[in-house]
Amino acid sequence: MKTDDRIEKCCRYCERAKSLADESVMLCGRYGVVDTLFCCRRFRYDPLKRDPKRAKLEDKLDELEFIKI
Repeated sequence: MKTDDRIEKCCRYCERAKSLADESVMLCGRYGVVDTLFCCRRFRYDPLKRDPKRAKLEDKLDELEFIKI
């Protein structure tokens, strides 16, 4: 799978790395315990490890949005 250039390549998002109790380090299958910002040439992006950004709620709501038809 080819990764997008906008994706930050680091162990935090790699499918080969597993998180540990200490959130600042990861357990890499190839290099052992590494920093979460470490990246090697065997990086493979795992989309399930990324936290999605929350959608912004609109500040103003119209009365018509609450009226049942």
